[in-house]
Formats: sequence, structure tokens, C-alpha cells
Amino acid sequence: MRVVIIGSAGRLGSALAESYSRDVEVIAFGRNELDLTDQDSIRSALGALEYDRLILPGALTLVDYCETHEEEAFAANAEGPKLIAEISAGKGAHVTYVSTDFVFDGSSPVPYDEEQPARPLSVYGASKKQGEDYVLGVSDRNLVVRVSWLYSGGKPAFPEWIIGQAKEHEKLALPGAKIGSTTRAGDVVGYLRPLLGLAGEAPASGIFHLANSGQCSWQEWGQFCIDEALARGLTLKGHHVDANRLEDIKAFTAPRPINSVLDTSKFTAHTGIIPRPWQEAMKDHFSTSSLFHREESLV
Repeated sequence: MRVVIIGSAGRLGSALAESYSRDVEVIAFGRNELDLTDQDSIRSALGALEYDRLILPGALTLVDYCETHEEEAFAANAEGPKLIAEISAGKGAHVTYVSTDFVFDGSSPVPYDEEQPARPLSVYGASKKQGEDYVLGVSDRNLVVRVSWLYSGGKPAFPEWIIGQAKEHEKLALPGAKIGSTTRAGDVVGYLRPLLGLAGEAPASGIFHLANSGQCSWQEWGQFCIDEALARGLTLKGHHVDANRLEDIKAFTAPRPINSVLDTSKFTAHTGIIPRPWQEAMKDHFSTSSLFHREESLV
């Protein structure tokens, strides 16, 4: 079994490459080896390569940058993946496209399942939805997995950012009404295994939502991070996260969905796996990352 991973320097891509290389042959491409916005680069990297599975966590994920660079966003998140899916189809290879909760508009009063219509608010969300459509349009055997609020031990993300803010500021505020599903990259690695068929069984197809169970607001997530950091002896100026509104964050250019909680019941029905609670995954993150040890400084 030979597995290609595109986007190996990212949070999920690096975790996938590290884990799966213990069991199968992994060929990993970072941006220096394969540029999603350059179709010649894609053809050069994949044209002569034989493989069985291709996983595409790589993307242009800078949401506000995408809002003002629409052509680049669609090149990286839609046109590039389409070509990758076409090349892979010619080799009889299965493609897994990693997508996002940003394909939803946030208006649903309940968690989003895979059957609910995707109505993205932002250029980033629209480009990822187009990528989904292209990859599944090339072959209905392909797979789309949507993740949300992704973090990992390998690269700083929201937990590291809010702790960094708490080290510098006494007053902290995050939107109290914006809710979603946090997703630990290491958990997604495990959840993907039965969907990919790495042992030679048929891989899954269609769309699946993958996230840790439960939901929280940005304010609740931030407060949980601070409480965990304090419990581990970190010295912080800010100990409490107040609630503000999404529109209070002036740095945001692109609109965000207010509710992007992902329903993972389809994944559980398919695999028998119940994703663990987000709080448990977060505690593991704090326990294993050196960024949260008392004597370490955040970068």
C-alpha cells in the first residue's frame, strides 16, 4: 500500500505522515515539492508516481487572506484538487479531500450533518466547497472529510494563541455566541484509518464529518485553555475570558459561521467509533505538548 499525503507540513498532514508511515509506504509532499496553485507542479509531482491512496489536507487556509485573494484561493482549494483527483483517477487511486466547517453559513439551530446544504459565507468556504464538488465529481469513490477548529501538538493553533494572549494581557474576550466542534489532529488520524482502508479493504466514499464530540463557544474554549494552563503552573496575567461578539473582532475581513458544530453520527454508524469528548482531547494536548510546560515559553 502506497499513500501520498499532500500538505505534509500542516497540522493534520504532519500527523498523518508520522502515524501512517509506521504501517504503509508514505510519500509526503510539502509546498516546496507540490504547489497546489501551480498545475505544472502538480503534474510534475504526481504524473509518473504510482500510489493507492492520496490524502489532501493541504490547502490555503488563511481565511481573511482568501477573502481578498479569491483567484489564489480557488486555485489552491478547488482547481488544484480537481487536477489531483483527475490524475489519481487515471491511476485507479482513491482520493480523500480534507474540507472544513466553513462550507456552512452557521444559520442552523442544530449541529450540521452531511445532508444539510452547504452555503458558505466566505471566499475560503466557497473555494473549499468547490473543491469538494470537484473531487467527488471526478469519482464518486472519493472521500470528503470535514473537520473544524483543528489544533495539534506540532504547530501552534488556538490553544497556544490564547495562552500567549493571557501571558501578555489581563483583559481577554472572545465571542460567546460562536459555537463549534474542536478537533485534535491526532484524533483525526485515528478516525480516518477505517475510512481509508489502509489494510486493503475498500475505502469509504462520500462526505463524513470528523471532530471530537460535544460543542463549545470560542469563549468557553479559551477559558478551558487558560484553566488548564493555570493548573499546570503557567504564569498568566489574564485568568478570565469575557464574552464579546464576533463583529467586535475588527481584524476579521471574512465572515464566519456563528454555528459550525459538526454532527459525527454518520461516522459512528459507519465505523462504530464514538469520537471522544473535546475536553478529554484538550487535556491530552496540554499534557503532551512542551509548549504548556511550566519552564517552556510560547513562540
